[in-house]
Amino acid sequence: MSDISEIVDFDECSVKPALLAGGAIAFVLTLNPLSVLLLFLAGFAATSTFIFKHQVRLELKHGMKVGIMACLVGVGASTAVYDILWVLFDYRIGMEFNLELLARFIEPLPEGSSETMQDQLDKAREEQFGFGPFIQQLMSLFVTSGIGGAVGGALATAVFKKGRLAQ
Repeated sequence: MSDISEIVDFDECSVKPALLAGGAIAFVLTLNPLSVLLLFLAGFAATSTFIFKHQVRLELKHGMKVGIMACLVGVGASTAVYDILWVLFDYRIGMEFNLELLARFIEPLPEGSSETMQDQLDKAREEQFGFGPFIQQLMSLFVTSGIGGAVGGALATAVFKKGRLAQ
């Protein structure tokens, strides 16, 4: 028998490098709201970093946990930057691009039905930071981080299956 145990305690492994790697990717991805769909890449990177740093294989629940935590860190940081720019300078990253994109979808609609949608876009452009937008961002933070991090972490766990088991 070897001196190295086949089972590693997951809680004794440092998660910081994985959170930094995945969080940085999540931060960059979520500065543009359209790239939230690619958030699973941050979860995959975080879990892969953890696996390679500690030379372990993970149970699915642990891989998903690392991915979700990294996405929470990155998306939380980008949301904070977004809100600071919104409050201090009345600038919302990607807002004009998103509103113009939606306006292009409204253009071909019949004139009577497009007016209501155009009014909604104008209200969104004039919206001020407050309790409602903050709660919406908070809910979005948990949903997108949970889904993206879990999918990315699960993918990395499934792809990298060699090494000692971390439980």
